[in-house]
Amino acid sequence: MRIALDLRMASWSGVGRYSVGISGALARHPEVEPVLVLAANESVPELLCDCERHHVEGHPFSPAGSYHFSETLQRVKPDLTHCLHFPTPFPATHPLVVTMHDLTPLLVPGVMPSGAKRAIYRYAVRRAVHVADRIVTLSEFSLEQVSSVFPSAASKGRVTLAGADDFAAGPVAILEGRLAEIAGASYVLSMGSTRPHKDLPTLLSAFAALAAERADLRLVLAGTGEDGYLDAQLAGVSEDVRSRVSFTGSITDDELRALYTHAELLAFPSRYEGFGLPPLEAMALGTPVVTTNAASLPEVVGKKAALVVDPGDATALADAIAQVLDKPATRRRLVKAGHARAEELTWAAAAERTVEVYRELLG
Repeated sequence: MRIALDLRMASWSGVGRYSVGISGALARHPEVEPVLVLAANESVPELLCDCERHHVEGHPFSPAGSYHFSETLQRVKPDLTHCLHFPTPFPATHPLVVTMHDLTPLLVPGVMPSGAKRAIYRYAVRRAVHVADRIVTLSEFSLEQVSSVFPSAASKGRVTLAGADDFAAGPVAILEGRLAEIAGASYVLSMGSTRPHKDLPTLLSAFAALAAERADLRLVLAGTGEDGYLDAQLAGVSEDVRSRVSFTGSITDDELRALYTHAELLAFPSRYEGFGLPPLEAMALGTPVVTTNAASLPEVVGKKAALVVDPGDATALADAIAQVLDKPATRRRLVKAGHARAEELTWAAAAERTVEVYRELLG
């Protein structure tokens, strides 16, 4: 099967990690001959260097980008096109598979405040649902969400899940340079996104309670936060506790692996995730996970691989983090169960489920 894979967003966070991970696994699948479609200035991911590739002008969300994407597909003539995010070719080419990650901008207040942008987003997703022959989601939760807003998606939808084994197998950087002060410290790791559904305020409240009794504990937020965000969220908290919370700034994958590896645990208090890749990455690297029972997260961590609390409950979150910090047996159990869960969710398994979707369409 000659499959065109839309990698125009390969360098983006989140979507890009999925795009590269699933494309690498599909390239290793014996039934797939991948044809890569990349943005004009996009470099080819190393694991895909031997694949046929074509570059397309225009932003993926722009009319020009959609037109040039379609033009390229008509010239290349693949057996099937797989859009790894919802921007689709115009005019559409068939057979067409579209991956829908989530509907966060439509369903989570505050993520996309602009009504005009939400309208454009809704139109683009509606069109993708309409023109797709099959819709792939990474969780049952996401398929239910997409189908609730766009009912025609239900009959087209297939769930493939995702993986983190490629990320976990990469090199681990030394915590040096701007991360040197973290080396040797006891710290809780979390993701540094300040988007409303990530619920950093609940994590900061939980950490403030824990830090009052643990003089050496730190909270490290991987990523770049907004100026003044921590000062506003931690107003009224002692300067000692405030000084032990920090954003890392922009980091590489090697540095992120190092942060996971040396952390006491990953705290992931999100209220809404289409899949929730950080808990899977942490489990694959042997880092205990504390997360919520919201959205797709129970599908990612399973029944035993993480400590799970209700979203928005800072007291329960603090108690769960304390269990990992204070009970070595709990930590060992989570590490073992997390490894086992990560071995079940691999890119090879996701690729096989994706190829099953291709077979449905191509016969």
